[in-house]
Amino acid sequence: MGIMVAVSPVYGQTAKLYVDPPSIIDTTKTAGTDFTVNINFKDIIDFYGYNIMLFYNTTLLNVNSVTLGSLFPTKVYEEINETLGYVWYSYTMEHGAEYGVDGSGTVMTIGFTVESIGDTILDLDTLEIFNNRIDEIPHNVYDGYFSNILRQTKLSVEPKNTIDPSLTQGENFTINVNILNATDLFGLDFFLNYTTAVLSATNITLGSSLSSGSVIFHEEINDTAGYVWYNVTMPVRMDGNGILANITFTVDSIGETILDLCATKLVDSGGRLIVHDTVDGYFSNKPVTHDIVITDVKATVTTVEVEDSTPIPVTKRVSEVYAGEKVNVTVSVQNNGTISENFNVTAYYNVTRIGIPMNVTLSAGFTTSLVFEWNTEGMEVGNYTIWAEASSALGETIEDQLNNKFTMKGGFKVLARQSLPVELVVAAVASVSIIAVTAVYLIKFRKPKPVAKAH
Repeated sequence: MGIMVAVSPVYGQTAKLYVDPPSIIDTTKTAGTDFTVNINFKDIIDFYGYNIMLFYNTTLLNVNSVTLGSLFPTKVYEEINETLGYVWYSYTMEHGAEYGVDGSGTVMTIGFTVESIGDTILDLDTLEIFNNRIDEIPHNVYDGYFSNILRQTKLSVEPKNTIDPSLTQGENFTINVNILNATDLFGLDFFLNYTTAVLSATNITLGSSLSSGSVIFHEEINDTAGYVWYNVTMPVRMDGNGILANITFTVDSIGETILDLCATKLVDSGGRLIVHDTVDGYFSNKPVTHDIVITDVKATVTTVEVEDSTPIPVTKRVSEVYAGEKVNVTVSVQNNGTISENFNVTAYYNVTRIGIPMNVTLSAGFTTSLVFEWNTEGMEVGNYTIWAEASSALGETIEDQLNNKFTMKGGFKVLARQSLPVELVVAAVASVSIIAVTAVYLIKFRKPKPVAKAH
């Protein structure tokens, strides 16, 4: 598990699929409380379709919602299995689409309700991730983790973030593997993974908190696979906080990588495992830039159409509505910078604000869509300009601020309200009633889908 910051895609590199945040350790998340995680992609090229599952412990968690993200806003198959504990979603772009999606973003947001006390891996499983030729896209997968157990002992990479553009090719830096609140620690075993295109691990030494009589049972640096493996036993117990190991890296290129602390084991004097949490590190030597961009503003309305007796919500882009109708103004925003940014987005018609400003936190390279509801009740008939503006990110240059505003193309009209004949009003009410009854029927008699995979 690890924290990742997204950048613009580069052809030939390996995409990343990960749970964000990578770990949630929160003792206040007791039974009945909720939390959400995102399933994100980073640096993917020609993303044409997916078949993704996420497994979890059903005695601890239940899924209460799944919302599709901006990277792929539609789906062709969904299944939530609360018996075996998985969410299963798949999508393929419409037939005839020539090319898939490039970039980084959220595939889905999953909401969980806590049922008990414990911990669980949020285990991502990619059955298929393919491009427009139906070839598998190379990708790495990073699971998530949830715990509401109070655990004092923690193994971590320090510093947590090494972000330094001056660390160019050939430069060295060192990170520590630290322990917090150790009790009766006699042995440790860990792997630390990294991206070999960016870094080479060159040395590992015992930390200053270990005694001189400590025995190194296994010390390995594999710069082909990209990991450091360390196994040490101490002659006397260790309590409290300290440094267990020092790892030195040499920079190979400009880029970024998580320093993924995994497969960790801590043992006490009786050979028993010490329960603990882990915290990964992150390295980047990319130049820091700030650039928030509004890429699109559109007005849409959602209607319900019936297909094969099934009501289907249909969202359509519009350039005019009758006075009194509600319109969704959707604003698309992208972070073209190299670090995560926090900013506000506001939508307007003419000089009047639509709704309230929305606060956004957006990772580098990511896009998101914000929906502002506009009620045109009482609006004067006529032409309107719909536009949106993002507040400037700290450090954003004047040139970069020029794309913080976007005006909807083609303008927008509010038309005079039209009254319907009585016969049409009655027909519309009857239609809505039929839809409502059908919806209840579908919910009540929907059969569970067959289980395709146990985990």
